[in-house]
Amino acid sequence: MPPTPRLAALPVALLLATTACRSQESETWGFVATLGNDTTSVERITRRGDRIIAEAVGRSPVVVRRRWQATLAPDGSLRRWSMDTYIPNAPAGERELHHELELNDGVARVVRQTGKDSVDRTVRLAHARTAPWNAFVYGTFELLFQVARGLPDSLPVGQYFFEGWAEGKFGYARLRRPDNGRVDISSTGLAGTGTATVDERGRMMTYSGDGTTYHQEVHRVEDVPDLAAILERFAADERKTGVQRALSVRDTARAVVAGARLAVDYSRPAMRGRVLQGALIPYDRVWRTGANAATQLTTDAPITLAGVPLDSGTYTLWTLPTRNGVQLIINRETGHWGTGYRASEDLRRVAMRVDTLAVPVERFTIGVDSTSSRLFMDWGTVRWSVPVK
Repeated sequence: MPPTPRLAALPVALLLATTACRSQESETWGFVATLGNDTTSVERITRRGDRIIAEAVGRSPVVVRRRWQATLAPDGSLRRWSMDTYIPNAPAGERELHHELELNDGVARVVRQTGKDSVDRTVRLAHARTAPWNAFVYGTFELLFQVARGLPDSLPVGQYFFEGWAEGKFGYARLRRPDNGRVDISSTGLAGTGTATVDERGRMMTYSGDGTTYHQEVHRVEDVPDLAAILERFAADERKTGVQRALSVRDTARAVVAGARLAVDYSRPAMRGRVLQGALIPYDRVWRTGANAATQLTTDAPITLAGVPLDSGTYTLWTLPTRNGVQLIINRETGHWGTGYRASEDLRRVAMRVDTLAVPVERFTIGVDSTSSRLFMDWGTVRWSVPVK
């Protein structure tokens, strides 16, 4: 006897219910970022349907915990996003931040609250799709890839910089997919190009900042460590060493040579177990000689550096390492970022002496040896130097 229509419809109803339940099943994963042998951030992300909830604990460089959530539209674009930030070692009244971003018909409503300060504004968007983004919150990289799915390569995707050097501003990213599973990202928030790998579902599996000025390496994990314990440890370490405002601290080396007062203003990246020569410091490529802003030498009297006569004033110092040695580049252009080198402004390129240090130097160091009257640059087990008179 054939089944009644009611009985025949039952398996279909069950199938639809099962499919709906599966579409709402939650998935949890995380990202761990490292810089050399240091862990700089750990994140936990959960997605259920069109909702994403995430927590990130990092120290790049200030220790911070961020909790954010996003709601996606059916086409994958972003509808709403909000984030609460906690900075445990900040001064009272500056420890908590709140951000909101709501997108609707080409207009963004931006809310930012810091202590007693509050901003609530609307912005006309320049791009069809936009996502919140921070160079050290890797869940926002994956969110950017999600928002950009289906868009042509190199079509600009808007970025809202919720924290960092361009905080509160909108920029854009360009994504290229040169082969299956790889995404290259260039952005107004990056100097250089980062490279990610994604699976067939568009989930980010790895990210490398090796092609940028931020050299973190990121891997997806299924078992996320205890974020509360990590935050407690990071915050305790920061209280011991003091709050660092940059991963590569800014410093000034000062010396007096034959009556001339010299000052070298530069940033000091740490080795962190990384290979320096030919890796972190590439061969045959001009290096900023430190990190962040260009390294500057100032003298209040005429000197001779590496045999090159210099009038009193300020110059930038760059280096060009090769497998056979290293050249010092003295450049007349000053006051710019370390990625803004222009060879047309070079005064001279001269060979530096290369020596081996018995004890490795963890943090890049520039100084002047008053005994030998030589300006030196130490990092790892290598010293580069030139005479200064």
